[in-house]
Amino acid sequence: MERLKVAMLGCGGLPNSCLMPSMMVIDEIDLVATCDLHQEAAGKAADRFRADRYYTDYQQMFTQEELDGVVIAAPPTVHTEAGIAALNHGLHVFTEKPPSMSAEGAKQFRDTARTHPELKVLMGTVQRHCPVNRIAKEIMMRPDFGQAIVYQARYLCPGPGMRMDWGLDRQSDADMFRFFLLDHIIHHLDLTRFFMGEIVAVSVMRSQTESEQYAAVINYRFANGITGSQTICQRSPTFENRTLIVGDGPSWVETHNWTKLSYSTPDLPVGQGGYSDGRIVQWDGGISYQEGVIRPGYREELTTWAQAILSDGECRANLEDGYREMCLIDAIIESAETGQVVEVPEENGD
Repeated sequence: MERLKVAMLGCGGLPNSCLMPSMMVIDEIDLVATCDLHQEAAGKAADRFRADRYYTDYQQMFTQEELDGVVIAAPPTVHTEAGIAALNHGLHVFTEKPPSMSAEGAKQFRDTARTHPELKVLMGTVQRHCPVNRIAKEIMMRPDFGQAIVYQARYLCPGPGMRMDWGLDRQSDADMFRFFLLDHIIHHLDLTRFFMGEIVAVSVMRSQTESEQYAAVINYRFANGITGSQTICQRSPTFENRTLIVGDGPSWVETHNWTKLSYSTPDLPVGQGGYSDGRIVQWDGGISYQEGVIRPGYREELTTWAQAILSDGECRANLEDGYREMCLIDAIIESAETGQVVEVPEENGD
């Protein structure tokens, strides 16, 4: 099997817990070099994950190594800068989300990728790659599911604490809310679009509390005319990641915490059913730590990227998705501040 020579740019928590462990168990990827501003971090990662060399300067790494691609997981300002440099070196790029700290930066990154159509760029919004969400999407495509008519999601998390290298103010309510959207909710915007198609308008209400919980409800309008909603909360006392989609088949599917799925349709050959006791199939993929990978989805997204490079196939989420989702984050912030519905028109070839 042909293997891709890949470098890791950024050797912090996520690369060590999820990305590099994933690369170790993907047949198509050979991790050959690591890079981090901190030499000790780069060296430790190279030693732990058996890379041949390590660097503190990614430009030097791009020049000296014979690479096929690079995985970038550093502060988002570096995602844009290093990603554009990698593309201009002729490298395929996997970039962690967000692609930039601003929609303008994401657009610049995307526009550069458009000038290199031969290169594959995948943005690491891991939710769409979780097997449980892939199964849910397949169920939605079945004729007996019908058209989706209801979309409800909920994401509550105890963290995150603000990362100090993102250039935001931990004491600023606006910056903390934006950080939550950039660091976590961009995953859910991508998953919502994966399930329901394009989001064309949002309206947001934030909870008004004295505590720093940053809770809100986001209402969506989709291009197909359907509406949906999502409740989000940072620094919640509990964790929950749940999505429910109802089809007019009639049918419904619900995913829960990356691994669990419930599905119901009248034609399921199980149980007696009834108005209050519908027939339900439940699936639990479990968290097996996949040979050292901490959660489902990371191995799958890197495999998608690698296989797209080798087969010249499509890989998503890409930078078109990334730019769109950064525009949606701006719209969510605007709606939260103004109390108005904010339209997010689809692009016409921009």
